[in-house]
Amino acid sequence: MTMVMAKSRRGEAINKAVDNVLNQILGQEAARVLYDGLESNYRIRKNEIALKLDAFNRALEEYFGAGASVIERMIMESLEPEENRSFDFAERRLLKLA
Repeated sequence: MTMVMAKSRRGEAINKAVDNVLNQILGQEAARVLYDGLESNYRIRKNEIALKLDAFNRALEEYFGAGASVIERMIMESLEPEENRSFDFAERRLLKLA
């Protein structure tokens, strides 16, 4: 498998995990409202989340405050170990603080 295909599959897995967790936590209607907000306020489409993780992380923190870490953890836990390694919200947050 080429590197591009691997990244594409990983991105799809991340986007799917995000969608599943948001729908589980918020319900379909509220998740749809959140996606609308992501697109209008952050220029992040539903299928672009894996490509724009930093902006997605900021949006979660803005919308949910301390609750963003719960959502982030649930997303990470729902990923297969292979995808999880490339999607560590906690590590991203620590790098921002350093």
